[in-house]
Amino acid sequence: MGNKKKRRNLLVIGFLFITPLLLGCVNQSKSKQTIMLILDTQDSYYNQMIEEGVMAAISDYNDVSILKRRLKNTKESYQQNVYVQEAIDLGVDTIIFSAINIEKSKKDLEFIQKKGIRVIMMDSFFENPYNFNYIGTNNKEAGELVGKTLVELIGSEAEVGVLSFEDEPLSSQEKEKEKAFYRFIEEFSRIKIIEKKLTRSDNETVQLLTEEMLTNNPEMDGIIAFNEYTTIGAGRAVKNKKMQNKVAVIGFDSQIECVELLENGSILALIVQNPFAIGYLSIQSALNPSNDEKINKPIFTEVELVTQKTMYQSKKERLLFPFSYQD
Repeated sequence: MGNKKKRRNLLVIGFLFITPLLLGCVNQSKSKQTIMLILDTQDSYYNQMIEEGVMAAISDYNDVSILKRRLKNTKESYQQNVYVQEAIDLGVDTIIFSAINIEKSKKDLEFIQKKGIRVIMMDSFFENPYNFNYIGTNNKEAGELVGKTLVELIGSEAEVGVLSFEDEPLSSQEKEKEKAFYRFIEEFSRIKIIEKKLTRSDNETVQLLTEEMLTNNPEMDGIIAFNEYTTIGAGRAVKNKKMQNKVAVIGFDSQIECVELLENGSILALIVQNPFAIGYLSIQSALNPSNDEKINKPIFTEVELVTQKTMYQSKKERLLFPFSYQD
């Protein structure tokens, strides 16, 4: 029990260190509130850190209950709308919602808003982040950062492959990042996307598809991956084919294998998000709503570019190794 409490405290300290947001003193909730947290199915490090942030924030408040709902697989996105109806039936105060297919959930989310239930969108939004309260990565900024990293580290003349995540065809934050990346590189006529592969959310499949991509395109300079699974699969493929000095992988997130592949040169750069902050701030926003409910100003958590050369700088190291700062 003592170690668990120590770990939570250190996570909060690390979060406060790496998050340039003025949290101020935590206010205790004045009356009992119920929050339903509706997540997707991905059993990823990213989602684990969101839940760490949620539970860290919950422990700072009195009289709060949290109901967690998660899908069995991404093809059952309709089940999220079933959970929304359950939230109405239970009379919850707030839903924190991470959408599988945001367009299929839009009507239900708008309906529960009319019922007086607050909606906080986590990592996905509709046409713009002002339609609902939004907390998460600025996906446009993150996608542009991928493009900037490509130009800075590989060059303005390059042939690259793209790994895209097929399980979330309409809504995913990966798709938003990907669109921003394409818009950024439009300025660079000598950057060519020579192959794009759609893949599922498992590392092994991504690795096989990436190895096939590398075999078919021996001239390839780099690979762009937009989430944890595609990043790991691409890094494994480059490592397995011993192409670390030839093909540069630019990917996302800080799962331990991502970090190991960065350290051994199989990944050139990681765009690291702050899921702990997303979870923490979602609860804080739910329990301490803004006085001005007419303007749902988004809260964007930071993203950091991390390379092999910079990964042990203090701020980036804390972002990559949040569990390492223990006495």
